Amino acid sequence: MYDTKSKIKFYSLGSEKIDFSKIDNKEFLDSSKPVVVSEGFNKALKNVIDKDIEFLSNKIKKIIKEINKLLIANNLSEDEINADIKRIDDIVNEVESIISKAIIEKENIKLGLFSTNKKEKKQRYKNIEDCISILSKYQTELISIKNEYNKLNQRKDVLKDSVFDEKNEEIVKEDPLERTINFYLNKQKEN
Repeated sequence: MYDTKSKIKFYSLGSEKIDFSKIDNKEFLDSSKPVVVSEGFNKALKNVIDKDIEFLSNKIKKIIKEINKLLIANNLSEDEINADIKRIDDIVNEVESIISKAIIEKENIKLGLFSTNKKEKKQRYKNIEDCISILSKYQTELISIKNEYNKLNQRKDVLKDSVFDEKNEEIVKEDPLERTINFYLNKQKEN
C-alpha cells in the first residue's frame, strides 16, 4: 500500500488522500508530481462551491431576520444585525454579546414577596428566558454555518492554486465527479 499524501481534495467527502486500492493502473500515478486536473472540472467545482456559499448566505439572512424580530419583540435591542456572510465571525460575536446582555437583564429583574407589578415582572422574566433559549439555538446554527463557510472558502482557495492542463490527454481522463458536475452544468445551460 502507498503511504503518500496527495493534494487532491474530494469536495463531497472532505478527504485529503487518494484511495490507491480502487485504482487499477497504479503505474500511471506518480504522487511526487503536482496533481493536474482539467480547467473545466475546477470551474465546475468552483461553481458548486459558490452555490453552496450562496445557500449559506440565504440561510444566515433568514436566521438574522428572525433574531431581529425576536429582539424587537422583547425590547432587547433596537439595532439590527447585519447579515453579510463575509462578516460571519462578527455576527456570531454580536449574537453572543446580545445573549449576555439578555442574561444580565433577566438577572436584574427582582421578584420579591412584596414586589410591585409582580405579574408583569414574571412575564418579562419568562419572555427573556425564552428569548435566551431561542437565541442560543440560533447561535449554534450560526456557528455551524460559520464552520461550513470557512471550509468552503478553504476549498475555493485550493482551486486558485490548482495546476491546469487541458492539452495533456493522458491526464485528462474523465473522472466520475467531473462527469457529474459537467452533466449538471450542461443541463443548467440548456434551461
